[in-house]
Amino acid sequence: LTISGAISLAVSEINAPDGLLGSRGHSLSFIVAETYGEEAISIRQTASLWTRLTISGAISLAVSEINAPDGLLGSRGHSLTFIVAETYGDSHSLTFIVAETYGEEAISIKQTASLWTRNVSAYIGPQETCTHEGRMAAAFDIVMISYFCTDYETSDKTFFPTFARTRPPISQISKSVAAVLLAFQWSQVAFFYLNSPEYAEFGKIASSIIGVLESVGILVTFRKWWDAPYHHGYSDNPFVQMIRDTYAHVRIYVILGHYYEHLGLMVAMEEMGLFDKGEYFVVGVDIEQYDSRDPEKYLRGMLLDNPDPVAQAAYRSYIGVLPSAARGYENFTEQVNYYCEQPPFNFVNPLKDIGANKIIRPEAAYLYDAVYLYANALVSTMEANESTSNTTAIMQRFFRTHYHSILG
Repeated sequence: LTISGAISLAVSEINAPDGLLGSRGHSLSFIVAETYGEEAISIRQTASLWTRLTISGAISLAVSEINAPDGLLGSRGHSLTFIVAETYGDSHSLTFIVAETYGEEAISIKQTASLWTRNVSAYIGPQETCTHEGRMAAAFDIVMISYFCTDYETSDKTFFPTFARTRPPISQISKSVAAVLLAFQWSQVAFFYLNSPEYAEFGKIASSIIGVLESVGILVTFRKWWDAPYHHGYSDNPFVQMIRDTYAHVRIYVILGHYYEHLGLMVAMEEMGLFDKGEYFVVGVDIEQYDSRDPEKYLRGMLLDNPDPVAQAAYRSYIGVLPSAARGYENFTEQVNYYCEQPPFNFVNPLKDIGANKIIRPEAAYLYDAVYLYANALVSTMEANESTSNTTAIMQRFFRTHYHSILG
């Protein structure tokens, strides 16, 4: 709901009279396809829905810019069209179909095959999983640009020749963690991470981090997890017992989870006096972008107004590994929020009445970038007088190519 507008934006810009495709008499069409017949939507599917609520507007934003008179496609007489739940046979259109998967791999695989039968030109996605879908895209000889999935296997172009991504792979996060530990010559750590069905991505990232640490000679002495999101101050702190089980044997802790879960670990260690002599330290891994608008939130619990004084003292013994904030990102999030409320998504912002916007996840930017990368590849291919149905030609425009992301 919070990123879908990005594809509408990208398509509208690409299809504008002076846009990337519009200026050439072509258009790019989007089709939003819904799946039904599931008896229940799981917790994980609910989490997937919230992601859509917070990033979908990014695709509308990208489309509108690309199709504008001075846009990538609009300036060339071409356009990118966003069509909801319908396909059209215009021989000059390139069709995108937005298909729901609810974050479930089986449904995602089925949708990948279904979309192939509808003669799509490219896949933007899928969301949570992409390994099997990427292999299918290669077999179908269709471009697949992932804006969300971090499966590291897809980086092997021998098996995934038509796959590209705008979101950094999890191996990049893992290498950053290893670099911090090696810089301080910390060779033995305890590793804590969130292991919950509704946040399955953390399990994948945890496996990657452990593998990379071991490959560079860092010993992971303890591996422990908690099985549900923890909000500090509202439930029993799961880290108290984890620390009691490990502190006598290790001094450096690595935690992978939400920022408010890091807070629980830091407060527990501070209250146990482990930071008093500077003998313990924590490296926190957060996959969410740093919130430069509200840095104090990292020192307070959920729904609290003031920083926790215990946390303020504890965070002197903490280093965070997380994506940095981009300049101008606030303007982008405002636009994505706007497009999320527009057709075809029509995702209402429940915070609008109090003058607030939904928090837009970084994946909205990756989705926005994916649409632009595909549009740019189309233009480059057409200008070289090559067929836009030539997947090899399209993919050559992706690999070893530098681009300016909306994130900077």
